Amino acid sequence: MAKVDVHGHEQRYKTWKDTVVVTGEAGLTKANSDILIQYVFDMEIGANVSKNSRKGARSYPRLNNIRQRLAQMMRMLQDRGIKNVANLSERQVTDLFNDMRKGVIKTAKGEKYKSAGDYTKIFQAFWRWWIKVNKKNGKSIPDLTEDLDTSSDEPRFVSISKEDLDKMLPYFTQDEQVVLLFVFDSLIRTPTELLSLNTRDIFERSGEVWVNIPKEISKTIGRTLNLLYSGKAVLEHIKRNDLKPDDHLFTFSYPIFSEKLQEVAEQVFGNKISEGGEFYKNMTLYDLRHSGAIHLRIIAHKTKKINIDALRQRGGWTDFKMLNYYTKFLGLTGEIDSNDLLVEADKSKLEKEIDGLSKENKKIWKLLGKMNSINQALMEAAKKDKKTEVLIKKYLRDSGRD
Repeated sequence: MAKVDVHGHEQRYKTWKDTVVVTGEAGLTKANSDILIQYVFDMEIGANVSKNSRKGARSYPRLNNIRQRLAQMMRMLQDRGIKNVANLSERQVTDLFNDMRKGVIKTAKGEKYKSAGDYTKIFQAFWRWWIKVNKKNGKSIPDLTEDLDTSSDEPRFVSISKEDLDKMLPYFTQDEQVVLLFVFDSLIRTPTELLSLNTRDIFERSGEVWVNIPKEISKTIGRTLNLLYSGKAVLEHIKRNDLKPDDHLFTFSYPIFSEKLQEVAEQVFGNKISEGGEFYKNMTLYDLRHSGAIHLRIIAHKTKKINIDALRQRGGWTDFKMLNYYTKFLGLTGEIDSNDLLVEADKSKLEKEIDGLSKENKKIWKLLGKMNSINQALMEAAKKDKKTEVLIKKYLRDSGRD
């Protein structure tokens, strides 16, 4: 099973490669264009990778991301009079990325860059490649990127509840509704994992509908999970569309679907910002994955019946970084119920102690019962003689038994 290249990354890269070999990178000086092309071609085969970077050839999506962002940064530097990045100074590099973070340099839409840290990391990897290439030629190049801030702002996204999603569903067709529910439910990555699934990846077990997300189509890890909200709808979708085992479970135009999703979100919620910090009108299918994770995290916190590691596995995360972010987003505390920390040995010890106390209590109650019987007998005897009655009452009163 192969991933579906939804965005056409491979063809886009190959088309770019064929073009730049002849004409160079548009908008760059020849010196900058040559360095850019040399770097990207090396990353295509995994050559001259710095010791701090992952080894091996880069994927087509990664290659497209590298070439586009690096070319963009080189244009920014050219706007500052730098026609050849080989002549860069540390101050020029530092000023560039500080201005990106401050919003002095804006995006094509006139907005502040949300991912300045990502651009910094790409440039840092590029410059360390440049150091290595020059070192092989006997030339020492200083690391101008060593002190750059590569931190990223916390991600903003559209956060919706299950109730919010239900409000949106009537605006979509039956098959579109299945897609929305399925993404929210399964936490599957979109569009690659979602559109790479085959019908045979859906199966029934123990009265539930399950989905297998194979490792071959996953960005990280393969996983198998039960569907909580969309199982029945998925089975009906398969039957309604007469899907065969080797057919793709979902087939639709991702850009068109995304456009409709944003139009509906704006119609239902207006020009408002969600609790995730992003406008509802900018909603994507990926936001449903985030929102589904938050939904399950809330349930896990309230009921303590969902294993957090199972939630991590469901989302295909290799660590808890994103779930930790959701925990902070939800405003949850670090409080742990001390009862949850009791291991079986502790529980057994407590149970024995409680059982011992219970036996002692039974003895005490039995003794009190005997004393009560004695009191009653004394009172009966006292009724037969007035003088005796006065003495017994005085005795009971003094001993606290009356």
